[in-house]
Amino acid sequence: MVAQTNRLNHEFRDAMERPAEFVKEHPLPTMLFLFGMGIGVGVLVSQTLCSSLLEMAEPEPTVSDKVRRQVYDALSHVMSPAMLKQLQSYTS
Repeated sequence: MVAQTNRLNHEFRDAMERPAEFVKEHPLPTMLFLFGMGIGVGVLVSQTLCSSLLEMAEPEPTVSDKVRRQVYDALSHVMSPAMLKQLQSYTS
């Protein structure tokens, strides 16, 4: 039991020393890799947060939607409801 515990401790120390040695031997590629991973994780997190916020927010009407609404309001005072309904069916 003690021999098995010592063997596991030795394997754990070896596993922990290998990455440290690699980083010491190749510092620039390691830092570039970690920088890229950070950028990737940041993009994923921001995309997730922004998409959930956009789903909660009500879409703002575009300029063309605002103009269309103003034209319909102005025409509703002049045209009959049947003609206005026909006009809306053409533009929808």
